[in-house]
Amino acid sequence: MEDEPLSQRARALLDDDEDRHDEAIEVLRRAMVAREPSAVGLLARAYLDRGDRHRTIELLAPRVRAGQADLALQLADALASTGDVDRAEDAYRTAVRAGDVAAMNTFGVFLRHRGRLREAELLLRRAADAGDEMAVVNLVAVQWESHGDPRTALHTALDWADEAKPSTLLGLGFIRAALGQFDEAERTYRLAAKLGAYRGHIELALFLQEVREDTDGAEAELQTAEHEQEPGWALAYGQFLADVGRTSEARAYLEHAVHWGSLEAADIISELDGDLDDD
Repeated sequence: MEDEPLSQRARALLDDDEDRHDEAIEVLRRAMVAREPSAVGLLARAYLDRGDRHRTIELLAPRVRAGQADLALQLADALASTGDVDRAEDAYRTAVRAGDVAAMNTFGVFLRHRGRLREAELLLRRAADAGDEMAVVNLVAVQWESHGDPRTALHTALDWADEAKPSTLLGLGFIRAALGQFDEAERTYRLAAKLGAYRGHIELALFLQEVREDTDGAEAELQTAEHEQEPGWALAYGQFLADVGRTSEARAYLEHAVHWGSLEAADIISELDGDLDDD
Protein backbone atom coordinates (compact mmCIF):
# COMPACT_ATOMS: atom_id res chain seq x y z
CA MET A 1 0.00 0.00 0.00
CA GLU A 2 2.97 2.38 0.38
CA ASP A 3 3.07 2.74 -3.42
CA GLU A 4 -0.70 3.48 -3.58
CA PRO A 5 -1.01 6.99 -2.14
CA LEU A 6 -4.27 7.80 -3.90
CA SER A 7 -5.93 4.57 -2.77
CA GLN A 8 -4.73 5.16 0.78
CA ARG A 9 -6.26 8.63 0.71
CA ALA A 10 -9.53 7.29 -0.70
CA ARG A 11 -9.73 4.54 1.91
CA ALA A 12 -9.39 7.14 4.67
CA LEU A 13 -12.18 9.19 3.08
CA LEU A 14 -14.46 6.14 2.86
CA ASP A 15 -13.78 5.30 6.51
CA ASP A 16 -14.34 8.88 7.71
CA ASP A 17 -17.19 9.41 10.17
CA GLU A 18 -18.52 12.07 7.81
CA ASP A 19 -19.91 11.14 4.40
CA ARG A 20 -16.98 11.87 2.10
CA HIS A 21 -17.75 9.30 -0.57
CA ASP A 22 -17.98 11.86 -3.38
CA GLU A 23 -14.44 12.97 -2.61
CA ALA A 24 -13.29 9.36 -2.40
CA ILE A 25 -14.80 8.52 -5.78
CA GLU A 26 -12.94 11.37 -7.46
CA VAL A 27 -9.67 10.29 -5.84
CA LEU A 28 -10.25 6.68 -6.87
CA ARG A 29 -10.84 7.60 -10.48
CA ARG A 30 -7.40 9.20 -10.47
CA ALA A 31 -6.03 6.12 -8.72
CA MET A 32 -7.37 3.93 -11.50
CA VAL A 33 -5.66 6.08 -14.10
CA ALA A 34 -2.48 5.62 -12.06
CA ARG A 35 -3.16 1.83 -12.10
CA GLU A 36 -3.08 1.42 -8.34
CA PRO A 37 -4.12 -2.21 -7.69
CA SER A 38 -6.53 -1.46 -4.83
CA ALA A 39 -8.40 1.27 -6.67
CA VAL A 40 -11.02 -0.87 -8.44
CA GLY A 41 -12.17 -2.71 -5.33
CA LEU A 42 -12.35 0.51 -3.33
CA LEU A 43 -14.32 2.25 -6.07
CA ALA A 44 -16.75 -0.67 -6.17
CA ARG A 45 -17.11 -0.37 -2.41
CA ALA A 46 -17.88 3.34 -2.74
CA TYR A 47 -20.50 2.68 -5.41
CA LEU A 48 -22.10 -0.13 -3.40
CA ASP A 49 -22.19 2.00 -0.25
CA ARG A 50 -24.25 4.51 -2.19
CA GLY A 51 -26.45 1.88 -3.80
CA ASP A 52 -25.10 2.49 -7.31
CA ARG A 53 -25.30 -1.15 -8.32
CA HIS A 54 -25.39 -0.69 -12.09
CA ARG A 55 -22.20 1.36 -12.08
CA THR A 56 -20.64 -1.31 -9.87
CA ILE A 57 -21.55 -3.99 -12.40
CA GLU A 58 -20.16 -1.93 -15.28
CA LEU A 59 -16.92 -1.50 -13.36
CA LEU A 60 -16.45 -5.08 -12.21
CA ALA A 61 -18.00 -7.42 -14.79
CA PRO A 62 -15.28 -7.12 -17.45
CA ARG A 63 -12.55 -7.43 -14.84
CA VAL A 64 -14.03 -10.58 -13.31
CA ARG A 65 -14.41 -12.05 -16.81
CA ALA A 66 -10.73 -11.29 -17.32
CA GLY A 67 -9.85 -13.37 -14.27
CA GLN A 68 -9.88 -10.98 -11.30
CA ALA A 69 -11.68 -13.35 -8.94
CA ASP A 70 -10.95 -11.12 -5.94
CA LEU A 71 -13.63 -8.75 -7.30
CA ALA A 72 -16.26 -11.47 -7.87
CA LEU A 73 -18.01 -11.19 -4.50
CA GLN A 74 -18.71 -7.48 -4.94
CA LEU A 75 -19.98 -8.16 -8.44
CA ALA A 76 -22.20 -11.00 -7.22
CA ASP A 77 -23.74 -8.83 -4.50
CA ALA A 78 -24.48 -6.07 -6.99
CA LEU A 79 -26.02 -8.49 -9.49
CA ALA A 80 -28.11 -10.21 -6.82
CA SER A 81 -29.53 -6.92 -5.61
CA THR A 82 -30.64 -6.03 -9.15
CA GLY A 83 -32.42 -9.38 -9.52
CA ASP A 84 -29.95 -10.81 -12.03
CA VAL A 85 -29.76 -14.09 -10.13
CA ASP A 86 -28.19 -16.26 -12.84
CA ARG A 87 -25.22 -13.96 -13.35
CA ALA A 88 -25.01 -13.44 -9.60
CA GLU A 89 -24.72 -17.18 -9.05
CA ASP A 90 -21.93 -17.41 -11.62
CA ALA A 91 -20.05 -14.62 -9.86
CA TYR A 92 -20.55 -16.20 -6.44
CA ARG A 93 -19.17 -19.49 -7.77
CA THR A 94 -16.13 -17.68 -9.15
CA ALA A 95 -15.47 -16.14 -5.74
CA VAL A 96 -15.98 -19.45 -3.93
CA ARG A 97 -13.64 -21.30 -6.29
CA ALA A 98 -11.02 -18.68 -5.46
CA GLY A 99 -11.37 -19.53 -1.77
CA ASP A 100 -13.26 -16.39 -0.68
CA VAL A 101 -14.71 -17.38 2.71
CA ALA A 102 -17.06 -14.40 2.88
CA ALA A 103 -18.43 -15.45 -0.51
CA MET A 104 -19.16 -18.95 0.82
CA ASN A 105 -21.31 -17.41 3.54
CA THR A 106 -23.05 -14.90 1.28
CA PHE A 107 -23.66 -17.46 -1.45
CA GLY A 108 -25.08 -19.81 1.17
CA VAL A 109 -27.58 -17.14 2.20
CA PHE A 110 -28.37 -16.47 -1.47
CA LEU A 111 -29.16 -20.17 -2.01
CA ARG A 112 -31.21 -20.36 1.18
CA HIS A 113 -33.46 -17.56 -0.04
CA ARG A 114 -34.03 -19.56 -3.20
CA GLY A 115 -35.05 -22.70 -1.34
CA ARG A 116 -31.88 -24.62 -2.18
CA LEU A 117 -31.31 -25.58 1.44
CA ARG A 118 -29.03 -28.58 0.97
CA GLU A 119 -26.59 -26.61 -1.18
CA ALA A 120 -26.80 -23.71 1.25
CA GLU A 121 -26.02 -25.95 4.21
CA LEU A 122 -22.91 -27.37 2.56
CA LEU A 123 -21.55 -23.92 1.70
CA LEU A 124 -22.32 -22.46 5.11
CA ARG A 125 -20.59 -25.34 6.84
CA ARG A 126 -17.50 -24.72 4.70
CA ALA A 127 -17.56 -21.06 5.64
CA ALA A 128 -18.04 -21.85 9.33
CA ASP A 129 -15.18 -24.34 9.25
CA ALA A 130 -13.04 -21.59 7.68
CA GLY A 131 -13.80 -19.24 10.56
CA ASP A 132 -16.74 -17.10 9.41
CA GLU A 133 -18.77 -16.41 12.56
CA MET A 134 -21.94 -15.32 10.77
CA ALA A 135 -21.87 -18.50 8.71
CA VAL A 136 -22.57 -20.34 11.97
CA VAL A 137 -25.72 -18.27 12.53
CA ASN A 138 -26.89 -18.82 8.97
CA LEU A 139 -26.10 -22.54 9.15
CA VAL A 140 -28.26 -22.92 12.25
CA ALA A 141 -31.13 -21.12 10.50
CA VAL A 142 -30.87 -23.34 7.40
CA GLN A 143 -30.80 -26.50 9.50
CA TRP A 144 -33.85 -25.30 11.42
CA GLU A 145 -35.69 -24.90 8.12
CA SER A 146 -34.48 -28.01 6.36
CA HIS A 147 -34.41 -30.80 8.95
CA GLY A 148 -37.42 -32.58 10.34
CA ASP A 149 -36.55 -31.87 13.98
CA PRO A 150 -34.61 -29.12 15.74
CA ARG A 151 -31.92 -31.34 17.23
CA THR A 152 -29.47 -30.89 14.36
CA ALA A 153 -29.69 -27.09 14.51
CA LEU A 154 -29.47 -27.07 18.32
CA HIS A 155 -26.45 -29.36 18.26
CA THR A 156 -24.75 -27.09 15.71
CA ALA A 157 -25.50 -23.97 17.73
CA LEU A 158 -24.21 -25.48 20.96
CA ASP A 159 -21.15 -26.92 19.27
CA TRP A 160 -20.12 -23.63 17.70
CA ALA A 161 -21.14 -21.16 20.45
CA ASP A 162 -17.99 -19.44 21.70
CA GLU A 163 -17.84 -16.27 23.78
CA ALA A 164 -14.47 -15.51 22.20
CA LYS A 165 -16.36 -15.31 18.87
CA PRO A 166 -19.51 -13.51 20.06
CA SER A 167 -21.37 -13.53 16.74
CA THR A 168 -21.60 -17.33 17.01
CA LEU A 169 -23.83 -16.85 20.06
CA LEU A 170 -26.53 -15.39 17.82
CA GLY A 171 -27.13 -18.83 16.35
CA LEU A 172 -27.73 -20.22 19.83
CA GLY A 173 -30.05 -17.33 20.66
CA PHE A 174 -32.01 -17.96 17.47
CA ILE A 175 -32.58 -21.66 18.06
CA ARG A 176 -33.45 -21.19 21.72
CA ALA A 177 -36.05 -18.62 20.74
CA ALA A 178 -37.38 -20.92 18.01
CA LEU A 179 -37.75 -23.68 20.60
CA GLY A 180 -39.64 -21.38 22.96
CA GLN A 181 -36.78 -21.19 25.48
CA PHE A 182 -37.25 -17.46 25.75
CA ASP A 183 -35.40 -16.74 29.00
CA GLU A 184 -32.35 -18.66 27.81
CA ALA A 185 -32.60 -16.98 24.40
CA GLU A 186 -32.71 -13.51 25.94
CA ARG A 187 -29.70 -14.20 28.12
CA THR A 188 -27.81 -15.43 25.06
CA TYR A 189 -28.74 -12.42 22.95
CA ARG A 190 -27.79 -10.02 25.74
CA LEU A 191 -24.43 -11.70 26.18
CA ALA A 192 -23.80 -11.59 22.43
CA ALA A 193 -24.62 -7.88 22.29
CA LYS A 194 -22.46 -7.13 25.33
CA LEU A 195 -19.49 -8.96 23.79
CA GLY A 196 -19.77 -7.11 20.48
CA ALA A 197 -21.51 -9.57 18.18
CA TYR A 198 -22.15 -8.43 14.61
CA ARG A 199 -25.43 -6.45 14.76
CA GLY A 200 -25.78 -7.78 18.30
CA HIS A 201 -27.92 -4.92 19.61
CA ILE A 202 -30.13 -5.05 16.53
CA GLU A 203 -30.72 -8.78 16.95
CA LEU A 204 -31.53 -8.29 20.63
CA ALA A 205 -33.92 -5.47 19.72
CA LEU A 206 -35.74 -7.71 17.25
CA PHE A 207 -36.09 -10.41 19.90
CA LEU A 208 -37.44 -7.93 22.44
CA GLN A 209 -39.90 -6.46 19.94
CA GLU A 210 -41.15 -9.65 18.35
CA VAL A 211 -40.98 -12.15 21.22
CA ARG A 212 -41.18 -10.10 24.41
CA GLU A 213 -43.36 -7.31 22.94
CA ASP A 214 -41.07 -4.96 24.86
CA THR A 215 -40.97 -1.91 22.60
CA ASP A 216 -39.18 0.28 25.16
CA GLY A 217 -36.43 -2.28 25.58
CA ALA A 218 -36.19 -2.76 21.83
CA GLU A 219 -35.85 0.96 21.21
CA ALA A 220 -33.13 1.25 23.84
CA GLU A 221 -31.14 -1.43 22.01
CA LEU A 222 -31.66 0.30 18.67
CA GLN A 223 -30.40 3.54 20.17
CA THR A 224 -27.28 1.68 21.24
CA ALA A 225 -26.98 0.19 17.75
CA GLU A 226 -27.12 3.70 16.30
CA HIS A 227 -24.52 4.97 18.79
CA GLU A 228 -22.21 2.08 17.92
CA GLN A 229 -23.00 2.35 14.19
CA GLU A 230 -23.89 -1.30 13.80
CA PRO A 231 -24.34 -2.27 10.14
CA GLY A 232 -27.94 -1.67 9.09
CA TRP A 233 -28.86 0.38 12.16
CA ALA A 234 -30.83 3.02 10.23
CA LEU A 235 -32.98 0.46 8.40
CA ALA A 236 -33.61 -1.47 11.61
CA TYR A 237 -34.57 1.64 13.58
CA GLY A 238 -36.72 2.97 10.74
CA GLN A 239 -38.55 -0.35 10.40
CA PHE A 240 -39.17 -0.43 14.16
CA LEU A 241 -40.57 3.12 14.19
CA ALA A 242 -42.82 2.28 11.25
CA ASP A 243 -44.02 -0.86 13.03
CA VAL A 244 -45.04 1.11 16.13
CA GLY A 245 -46.80 3.82 14.12
CA ARG A 246 -44.22 6.61 14.46
CA THR A 247 -44.05 7.14 10.72
CA SER A 248 -42.69 10.70 10.65
CA GLU A 249 -39.73 9.63 12.79
CA ALA A 250 -39.33 6.46 10.75
CA ARG A 251 -38.95 8.38 7.51
CA ALA A 252 -35.77 10.18 8.59
CA TYR A 253 -34.06 6.90 9.47
CA LEU A 254 -35.28 5.19 6.33
CA GLU A 255 -34.11 8.05 4.11
CA HIS A 256 -30.70 7.78 5.75
CA ALA A 257 -30.68 4.06 4.91
CA VAL A 258 -31.71 4.78 1.31
CA HIS A 259 -28.83 7.24 0.99
CA TRP A 260 -26.53 4.36 1.90
CA GLY A 261 -28.01 2.06 -0.69
CA SER A 262 -30.80 0.17 1.11
CA LEU A 263 -33.43 -1.07 -1.34
CA GLU A 264 -35.48 -2.44 1.56
CA ALA A 265 -35.68 1.01 3.15
CA ALA A 266 -36.89 2.43 -0.17
CA ASP A 267 -39.63 -0.22 -0.28
CA ILE A 268 -40.75 0.65 3.25
CA ILE A 269 -40.97 4.34 2.37
CA SER A 270 -43.10 3.43 -0.66
CA GLU A 271 -45.39 1.43 1.62
CA LEU A 272 -45.67 4.38 4.01
CA ASP A 273 -46.48 6.70 1.11
CA GLY A 274 -49.08 4.24 -0.12
CA ASP A 275 -50.71 4.15 3.31
CA LEU A 276 -50.91 7.96 3.28
CA ASP A 277 -52.49 7.89 -0.18
CA ASP A 278 -55.08 5.40 1.05
CA ASP A 279 -55.97 7.78 3.87
